[in-house]
Amino acid sequence: MARSFLTDGVSPSFHALEGVALASGRSVATNASPAYVWALRPSPGRQVALVSGGGAGHEPMHAGFVGAGGLDAAAPGEVFTSPHNRQVYAASARVARPGGIIHVVKNYTGDRINFAIAAERLRAEGHRVAEVLVDDDLGSEGHEVGRRGTGATVVVEKVLGGAADTGVSFDDLVALGRRVAERSRTIAVASAAQTSPETGEPAFDVASGALEYGVGIHGETAAESIDHPELADLVDRMVGDLLGALPDPDEGVLVLVNGLGGTGNLELAHAAAEAVRAVEAAGHHVRSVVIGTYVSALDMRGFSLTLTAADESWLEHWWAPHDTVGLPTPRALEWPPPEAAATGETATAGSDAADATDATAQPSGWLAGLAETFEARRRDLNALDQRAGDGDIGTNLSSGLQAALLRSAGPDADLAADLSAVAGAFLDDVGGSSGPLFGLVFSAVADAVAGPDADDAGQADDAAAVVVGLRDGLEAVARVGGAAPGDRTLLDALAPATEGSRLDRHAVAAAIAGARATSDLVARRGRASYLGDRALGFPDPGAVAVAVVLAALLERLEGGPDADLQADLDELLTAQ
Repeated sequence: MARSFLTDGVSPSFHALEGVALASGRSVATNASPAYVWALRPSPGRQVALVSGGGAGHEPMHAGFVGAGGLDAAAPGEVFTSPHNRQVYAASARVARPGGIIHVVKNYTGDRINFAIAAERLRAEGHRVAEVLVDDDLGSEGHEVGRRGTGATVVVEKVLGGAADTGVSFDDLVALGRRVAERSRTIAVASAAQTSPETGEPAFDVASGALEYGVGIHGETAAESIDHPELADLVDRMVGDLLGALPDPDEGVLVLVNGLGGTGNLELAHAAAEAVRAVEAAGHHVRSVVIGTYVSALDMRGFSLTLTAADESWLEHWWAPHDTVGLPTPRALEWPPPEAAATGETATAGSDAADATDATAQPSGWLAGLAETFEARRRDLNALDQRAGDGDIGTNLSSGLQAALLRSAGPDADLAADLSAVAGAFLDDVGGSSGPLFGLVFSAVADAVAGPDADDAGQADDAAAVVVGLRDGLEAVARVGGAAPGDRTLLDALAPATEGSRLDRHAVAAAIAGARATSDLVARRGRASYLGDRALGFPDPGAVAVAVVLAALLERLEGGPDADLQADLDELLTAQ
């Protein structure tokens, strides 16, 4: 088994940031906790700050795009995991400008949720914040959650960076970014999956002689496998699909050929030449060609092709110089073509620290047991999650519970305090979509248990309060994520558990049954929605995790585990 160069037990994202800072000549600075990078020498003409971010594994995006002519700051998540909202908030607050803050956000559930929460926190402090959403991926066209954000992010951030340096206003920058995104489309292909950092094995199998057409940058398989064609035929198909989705590019086309991490520059250059040939054969002119690895998917063996319908009004920003380590430096092709012509801040190590916690405090037995349960279930949950794309939910939830142990109120903590510690850890310290959404649920249950109704004997009824909190949490998740029961999400286990008045054996059994039933659902939310029926036959990992949590809560309330429920959970978790 090949071993990953990512060090076990150590976050790769911050170490990568340090490397970016060194490569920049120290024109950018890094912050350790929460992790982000920001520009030390931005253009003095800027009125508006540009901030972006996304999972590690896509380097040089986004940290490599920070600097004059690019972003003001970027927040990296863990591998294929969105940054958590505390990172985005801290990075944005660090570089905020009087004209406002613009978040460039790729269309993924975790990114959108965490950037939205950070924006709410920033607005509460008086900052003007807007989102420019990038949703260019044709491989995920036609899904309710919209297209994924991929290679066009490079074009959007380069154009916005150049424009911001000239003093363009907040409203005009937002409109510009959205216009560039609307005029861009991307398709990605792969002949081999990325190597899983955890197992050292390919994250998914590609049959011999086959090609995945429409893969995602988080290691998602494509909705379609095709026979591997010759490169010219493949690029002809890709260009045809992209041009068919673009507005008429009467002012020419920008071509971006991007490696996914495991494809050499020789092959990328060959693909670029074929792309230009195909675009011109379709009757359009190419204004510039950019070749390189800008949005990787670890070491996936493949490439993406992005076409952007050029607009003369903003091309000067595409050509503009920059001082970043990762953005392209485009060169203009002759136009019209010959045949048609008759902060001065010092870098400091340190941290925007969260509230101090006593790392030596001993957690309650229940909280420690919950953390042990999820660590033991980590690989099984990751394996289920891999069926839907990225394979990280077990690691994220286990990491969140380890963080909760540091927030523990001590060995004698009551249930409300333990739930509050878990909620805080998931909301502030765990990225992706699973962490924040579980944080919302735990927060609602903690609030309900902290002030429950009393029974006739005047005793707090935690079992009833838990169900009240679960209902509140369900509503919060639906508001933030837009999901509903039946969408193949954690709500499919959560909703059945709230049908009664108390958390009892029947409620947990209903949650397990709801999680099991997701095996027969086609996802309408989250990354699994991009795979259509290819995820059928396996339960949703978020729903399974909810069932595990509810079984643990029942054990806390009743003083011991239910052997039959545990057996049902074991069967569900190993449904590989």
